[in-house]
Amino acid sequence: MLAFIAAAGLLPPNPPMESIERPTRTSEALALDSSGRYALRSPSGSLDVQIELPQGSSAGRPSWSLKRGTKTLLDGCLLSLTEKARGDLMEGARVDSVATRFVDERVPILFGKSSEGVNRFREIRLGLRTPDGGGLALVFRCFDDAVAFRYEVESLPGSKGVVVQGEDSSFVPAGEWTAYARYMANFANSREHLIAEVPLSDLRQGVLLDTPLTLQRQDGITLAITEAGLREFPGMSLMRPIGDTRQSLFARLSPRSDGSKAVCSVPFKTPWRVVLIGNRPGDLLESTTLFCLNDPPAIGDASWIRPGKMTWYWWNGYVGYPKPNEPILSFEAQKRYIDFAAANGILYHSIISSENDEPWYINGQPGLFPGPGADSTKVRPDLDLKRIADYARSKGVRLWTWVHQATLRGKDLDAVFAHYRNLGWGGMMVDFFDNDDQATVRFAEEILKAAARHQILIHFHGMYKPTGWERTYPNLMNHEGSLNLEYLKWRDTCTPEHTLRVMFTRQIAGPMDYHLGGFRSVVREDFVPRNVGPNVLGTRGFNLALYVLIDNPNPMVSDYPDAYEGQAGLDFLREVPTFWEETRVLAGKVGEIALMARRKGASWWVGCASAGEARTVRFSASFLGRSNFRMRLWRDADGADLDPNLLTVETREVRRGEEIEVRLARDGGFVAEFRPAK
Repeated sequence: MLAFIAAAGLLPPNPPMESIERPTRTSEALALDSSGRYALRSPSGSLDVQIELPQGSSAGRPSWSLKRGTKTLLDGCLLSLTEKARGDLMEGARVDSVATRFVDERVPILFGKSSEGVNRFREIRLGLRTPDGGGLALVFRCFDDAVAFRYEVESLPGSKGVVVQGEDSSFVPAGEWTAYARYMANFANSREHLIAEVPLSDLRQGVLLDTPLTLQRQDGITLAITEAGLREFPGMSLMRPIGDTRQSLFARLSPRSDGSKAVCSVPFKTPWRVVLIGNRPGDLLESTTLFCLNDPPAIGDASWIRPGKMTWYWWNGYVGYPKPNEPILSFEAQKRYIDFAAANGILYHSIISSENDEPWYINGQPGLFPGPGADSTKVRPDLDLKRIADYARSKGVRLWTWVHQATLRGKDLDAVFAHYRNLGWGGMMVDFFDNDDQATVRFAEEILKAAARHQILIHFHGMYKPTGWERTYPNLMNHEGSLNLEYLKWRDTCTPEHTLRVMFTRQIAGPMDYHLGGFRSVVREDFVPRNVGPNVLGTRGFNLALYVLIDNPNPMVSDYPDAYEGQAGLDFLREVPTFWEETRVLAGKVGEIALMARRKGASWWVGCASAGEARTVRFSASFLGRSNFRMRLWRDADGADLDPNLLTVETREVRRGEEIEVRLARDGGFVAEFRPAK
């Protein structure tokens, strides 16, 4: 098993990994019948994939289906990759070779929902020959909680490079499903959408859908369609075509400016197309399969990477201290935040921009968007960054910052990030990508590489969903890619129901930044959006619970210091970990409730958030170890239905398996720590 860790909370540079890999006997993994169908079974036997290839002189395309026990989940899903000069590469392709293998290994996860990922699957690799002699491969992996496939283009006669014109891989769910859909008007957007709950049969046709797309059947079985290992290729959205009568969902790739999708050198591999499968929505949040489908770390020594909480004064409207109207970029205002961070276990303080949204660097025009002459390596003259950095270092606080991605385009990223490091930045949010075309995906990866070489952590905002890059580049802390609590500055769209939909849709893809930490809860009837000192919906207990429920090793504590000091719940913010060794989803219903237990060392942390009317939550402490535990419970106080900031803290001993009951106010929540009793 993995051996983790060190007194300072740092991981060894190369944690050990258990691994079993061997070729499989045909009877273990697949069978070929007279119709040309290959059957691939998951390690536990719970999932069965059937792959069908055209026979004889047929020019048809391959397809696949999925069963769970006797129930068909997906049926007649087409496989298709189109090249500009040759058309559909799958059409008329014939099997040239077959190889299978079985892998059972534990993959280290440095900073996430667990200390290790379960990488256990059976694989079939079908070598294909195209009618003109090209060499392809179709690779399927069947896990106990997922099916993944990808295309590999090995050789094409007379071509060292190809233009990918499209991909018509389809996913065809069988039966009746509820879809949790994020509709998109076009490919170029920030992926910050409301989520529509709709019968799959009523899903809008001819409209782009963001991934992951979560589907749930009446019996609770839940699917999520997404991708993993997105590198050197455009991102995948989905679309139900106009006139569709089969509930078909087709892959749609973000286009280049000329309408093609990708220019690739041969050989190349597409990202994995993934269907996650669970008995209930919470199973998909426990899964580590997307992480495991990515390449091992490209960073040798990761001991410098230190996730932790961070201030983010942009969210609170640039509230500065200690004097009235003190400029937020002044030394005194920055010192106030640094002192607060140092006193409350917040590892990073962020320096972002001035009150009028002008960045910390020379920007060329007012506002956050860069103008002529913008240069994010040049510090604006009214910011004494060296003095602030020296003071932060003296207090044990690291500095984080923000840049617009356009200021990095076309630059020598290695030189830029070397300069950032010299300025004192330990981490950086790169914002406003607003696309997942091939160029943007490549650019984002180059940023991660350069940042890693100079020991800088990265957040991506205005960004598409994660696909498991945090395995290859553990300096990547999170993506945004959701309509989140920042929207409460402008409108009431980030409701508790919305957050509990995001949790079981976008969060399935990986770590998510959500602008946590608002400490001014109001009931829905009293909500008024405001840019300075924004209010939040949901009780104090609800908003604290998001630190446990949302995967993010670098969460924000985004309100201003006076909003926290002397307030109930600050002690929780000070102590709650930001990454975990084990995760268990105890209960979950999309848009209604989430209840999760996370382990860090010998202690367990439980978070629960609920939307709608007051309710009582009961759960078993069966996840605890054999010893007695002392529970600290932060819950909605009596009266929180009217004043949602009211919080009660209780402490008592709890035994393993004991039934625990907690009353939640309207839009309520709670958090609890279970520490072994001395």
